Amino acid sequence: MATSVTTQMPPPYIVGIGEDFSKYFTGKKPITDSPFYVDPSSFTGDKFVAGQDPLTIQAQKLAGGLGGYQAYLERAKGFQSGAADYFAQNRDVANPYMQKAGAAYDAMLGAAAAGQDAGAAYMGPDAYKQFMSPYQQEVIDASMASYQQQVGEQAAQFGAGAGSAFGGSRAAVAQAQLGADAALGGAGLQANLLSQGFSQANQLAAQAFQQANQQALQNQQMYGAAGAAQAGMAGQAQQQLANTLAQYGGLSAAEQGLGQYDMSMLGNQINALSQMGSQNQAYQQSVLDAQQQAAQALAYAPQQGMGFMGQMLGAAYGAPGGTTFQTTPNPSTMQTLFGAGTGILGLLGAGGFFNKGQG
Repeated sequence: MATSVTTQMPPPYIVGIGEDFSKYFTGKKPITDSPFYVDPSSFTGDKFVAGQDPLTIQAQKLAGGLGGYQAYLERAKGFQSGAADYFAQNRDVANPYMQKAGAAYDAMLGAAAAGQDAGAAYMGPDAYKQFMSPYQQEVIDASMASYQQQVGEQAAQFGAGAGSAFGGSRAAVAQAQLGADAALGGAGLQANLLSQGFSQANQLAAQAFQQANQQALQNQQMYGAAGAAQAGMAGQAQQQLANTLAQYGGLSAAEQGLGQYDMSMLGNQINALSQMGSQNQAYQQSVLDAQQQAAQALAYAPQQGMGFMGQMLGAAYGAPGGTTFQTTPNPSTMQTLFGAGTGILGLLGAGGFFNKGQG
């Protein structure tokens, strides 16, 4: 069997370039010495990463102030503790006033009862007796004695002139009438004196009863006013306690509100700075990305140019070079004999053998 080999080679300068370039991949030459080697550091690394914007750094510094809310909470807790202590110390502040008010109301009830008892002594059928004058009888006796003296004087005068003016019998009758009138007048005088004493005693008893009631009422009013005053002072003490506790609560709430407001304003400032810092950093990163792309394109520009030149050369010289192998099989026996015969006949023909025989 026969084999034929046909090799098509590119132009020599192309072969030279290929052989020289292959040395960088076979270890015969350092790859970094290749004119087409691209150093990645030219378009990679931190220089193409945008750093934190100053506004972002400022926002981070301000973020440390968020812990300042704790100070407001501590002050708020202090006011709450102060309120608890104040309440513990003054929770019974109204009790003394209430006790005094209760005592005053008890006294008022006692005064009312005492007034009733005092008034009872000036009531009843015998109430006047304690107001009868101890000199009543002496006055009556003196008045009666004076009256009897007057009657005696009249009787003496009547007796001296009655005998000459009247007869004996008529004088006796007149004298008897004078005695009867004197007795009746004495009884009337005594009755008037007794009636006057009784009326005066009753008036005094009624006045005493009214005075006792009035005094009892005044005592009740006085004790009632005292009780009301003490109750009012107790209410004021309770109100003062409530007001003070409310002030403590208000101060505590104010501290918490100030803390929330302060933290809210600080948070808004941090958010604003963070947003502006992020925007600035994004812009700087886009600039660095563009610079990285430009550096990368510049680094690979020779390789791209080489690729373009290779395309142009391939188009100019057609198919690339290579080696073609063609194999022809050995002839069979009949082919050999036939070929040999053909060859002999050809030789004979060429030598005029057949022509000679025919001639």
